[in-house]
Parts: sequence; structure tokens; C-alpha cells
Amino acid sequence: MSDAVDHRVDPSASPRWMLRLRRAARGQPTFVFFPHAGGSPLSVRQLMAALPLSAGVAAVNLPRGGNIDGISPPRRVARAVDGATNGWLALDQTDDPLRLILVGNSYGALLAYEMAWSLTRAGVPLERLVVSGFRSPDLAPVDAPLYRLPSRRLRAELAARFGMASGDWEGTVAEEALRADLEACDTYRHAHSGRLTIPIDVLHMLDDPSVSSDDLLAWAAVTTARTRITRHAIGHFPWTTDPDAVARIILQLVQDDGRDDAPSVFLQTEATHDERGWA
Repeated sequence: MSDAVDHRVDPSASPRWMLRLRRAARGQPTFVFFPHAGGSPLSVRQLMAALPLSAGVAAVNLPRGGNIDGISPPRRVARAVDGATNGWLALDQTDDPLRLILVGNSYGALLAYEMAWSLTRAGVPLERLVVSGFRSPDLAPVDAPLYRLPSRRLRAELAARFGMASGDWEGTVAEEALRADLEACDTYRHAHSGRLTIPIDVLHMLDDPSVSSDDLLAWAAVTTARTRITRHAIGHFPWTTDPDAVARIILQLVQDDGRDDAPSVFLQTEATHDERGWA
């Protein structure tokens, strides 16, 4: 497949739970993206356009309900991950070798984490996990479930916690998908006795008040490999608000694994938008 592809995404074009949007050039990474609650492959469009054409791109394509795919959205993480794993394994796996990096934001970070377990058990090698906007999955829940709230109050809570505008999920189908993802997140309980064996990069988004530094540091408890936490002047939905910045960040993380003598958990502070000249 040519690297010169159209950056537009049509999630209704495939019934699969995972879409491969672009193949990686030889030796280059393939990023598999897991969007926030209520998101779709369309959530990856701007970030995909900001990445070099040599980078491979795939995105989870969960059923969104309504007439889009005729399948109800998964209301449990296990169902979402099973579908995404089967979708990935059904794709043409001819890249040799495949540098696979899972990237998840908010609810997508939880899906990416569980997907890492699922692919590891299936014998699929992973290079790393990159997460943001979500507390470590082994922490006990502390907030009341959101998915049960009436629409008006739910909108207010989402706006207060994450900065989500009401127009971000207008319509019955959009609300159904959002509530399904929130229910999956709210009902999730960590059940792994062991730990992953891949490095985890945690983006601490300084303009995102929804998750604390301690909750992000706790990601170190779910892997035996190195955990790196980097700080960035971006908000809870950076794939939309700062796609160029996010593209630079994840590419830099892939290129720089840190010092050989670095501790198993360490922090790096990224420059601000003005200092780096980001738009």
C-alpha cells in the first residue's frame, strides 16, 4: 500500500472493530489509537495528518449504534477489547518486523492497557504503551458513575471535569455511544494478578485537571518495564486541540527511550507551547 494516502476516515466503510488506516514504511512504528469515550476513528483524523506518512496508523472502531453499523456499542471493557483484538488479528499482518505502539487517551487509555494484555496473550509483540488523561487502571474507583446521570447533568459534569462542550455529542446515537463507553469505564475492575512487561509512557497533560499526578504515577505499578512520565502544556482532548504537539510528543518518545542508567520510574518536563513554537 502506498504511503500517499487520503487522511479522511470513513468508519462506516468497514464492519471491523479495528481499522488499519496506513501501513508503516519499513522499520517505522505503527501507532494504534484508542480515542476518548464517545470517540471513533474520526477522532484520529487530525493526529494522523500530523504524523509523517512513513508512520503506520490504525484506530479502534467500536460499534457506535444506530444505523451506523447495526451493532450496539459495547458496555463492558472486555467486550470492546475482544472485538478490537479479533479485528486486529484479522488484518493483513505482512509487516516484518512490526513496531507496534498502542496510544490511548482518557477512556482509550484503559482500552489500550487491556488491549496490551490481550495482544500479549495472543503472542503479538508490542514496543510500548502510551497513555494520557486516565488514572492507573489498578486504582479503585473513587467517583460516582456518570453513565446513569440524566442528559443535562451529564453534560454539565463532562464540561466541568474534561472541558467537553455540549456540541461534542449532539444526537441520540452520539449519546448512546458516549453512555456505553462511560458505563464500560465505570464498571471496570482491574483483574490482572501480574504486570505487563512493556514500557509505558504517561503524558501528564498540565491543562487537564481530571487526573492527579499521583494517579498518573501509579501507572508504574502495572508494568515491570520502565515507566516514563512527561509533562506537556495541553488539555484533556489534545488529539483535537493540539494534534501537531501530540504527534511531536509521541514521535519523540519513540525515538528517545531515555538514558540507560535512568531509574525505572522517571519524569521529564516538556517545554510550553510558546517555548517550542507550537500552534
